[in-house]
Amino acid sequence: MEFESADAMLEFCRSTGRTYVAFSLIQTGRELGTVVLELFTDIAPATCANFLRLVRGGQHSYADTPIHRVVKSGWIQGGDVVDGSGKGDPGFTLPDETFAVKNNDKGILGMCNKGQPHTASSQFYISLSPLPFLDGKRVAFGKVLTLDGLECLEKLENLQTYINERPVPDVTTTKWHVLYEP
Repeated sequence: MEFESADAMLEFCRSTGRTYVAFSLIQTGRELGTVVLELFTDIAPATCANFLRLVRGGQHSYADTPIHRVVKSGWIQGGDVVDGSGKGDPGFTLPDETFAVKNNDKGILGMCNKGQPHTASSQFYISLSPLPFLDGKRVAFGKVLTLDGLECLEKLENLQTYINERPVPDVTTTKWHVLYEP
């Protein structure tokens, strides 16, 4: 979606009854862009509540965590709130709340898990293309709202990566905040 102004975007957000968050991506001090996410609070309320808790911070926070994996034509992965390696365990898990949201488009937001049901915690993915093989296996609970956000993801997709698919140099998520919450 594209909006003529910030006011127009906020008006749209109010009209849906859903919650919206934003974050920026930084690489070597240069901002790559801002991603606005629509959270499907009406479909996956518990998963969205966990995500919002990490956006707001506290014991664990998404603030200044890296994007630790970029799979070309697949997804970006972040949200390791422990050590940023992609292997951190924050000490809690979430039940698989619903598989109602399909991974049928670019920009779908979902929770990563450890390859087993009910093992999601803080790590998330955002799809770079449709990923139907994740349907019924990963809880998708939102999407990228704006074209600017999708363009930002395209920049990430084209970055050089290490053999473990981590961007070179590191990309950090910052400026996490709630844009609108009903």
